[in-house]
Amino acid sequence: MKNRFEYRGDLAVTPLAEVLATVHRYRVPGVLTLTREARIRKISLDDGLVVFASSNEKEVSLGMYLLKQGLLRAEAAREAEARRTRDGLRLGQVLLQMGILTPEGLNKAIAEQVRGILWGAFEWETGEVLFEIGLRREQELVRLDIAIPSVILEGIRRASDVRRLVHRLGSGQTIFERTESPLLALFSPAEQEFYQRVDARTPLQVLCAQGPRTVPENARLLYAFFCLGLVCRLRGAGGGAKKIQYKTEGGTLGN
Repeated sequence: MKNRFEYRGDLAVTPLAEVLATVHRYRVPGVLTLTREARIRKISLDDGLVVFASSNEKEVSLGMYLLKQGLLRAEAAREAEARRTRDGLRLGQVLLQMGILTPEGLNKAIAEQVRGILWGAFEWETGEVLFEIGLRREQELVRLDIAIPSVILEGIRRASDVRRLVHRLGSGQTIFERTESPLLALFSPAEQEFYQRVDARTPLQVLCAQGPRTVPENARLLYAFFCLGLVCRLRGAGGGAKKIQYKTEGGTLGN
């Protein structure tokens, strides 16, 4: 590794769900930064949790979220922005001073806005990834504190491009085998029953036709199993089959 304190990747090669899964295996705190042209999203991780997410994108800012939810009028937004710039405060602090939001209302709004930034990051199909070890302990008003595996699963469930996920699994003839894990508890009984169908013999195409939902949704579910380490791919279907395992080499996140 060129620098053991940071890892780099490319979302066009390794989607965010897999990047998070790889980082989670290291069990170290840090900040994951996604960059696409001038757009930046940061995801803070600590003790196996996603604790916060932020962005420089105006369309996902707190002010824009409040405007879209009808919690802030345009005139008040302009006044609050002027005060924020003049006094060097955060928008939330200004809105509290103006009496527009209560502390409880502000915390709820920030939590929802931050979740929107987090889930939206799973839609990024391109962009540079940088993970820097060491949590930046900023004074945030709200902490998400969502377990990384739960974030991975929810992000996959929300992802709109199922075809990209299927491509990551392999061809229709790819064979998978189960690797038992307590993370299976994150899934519903029907999903766990589908998991039991993974038998190191049945190819991907057939598995997707046998699942509890539509073929695309079953493929999404298999991808979630795959990212969370509940299944692994096999090369071929004979006794000499070899597993494909994720590795991190040379400071690059991926497989």
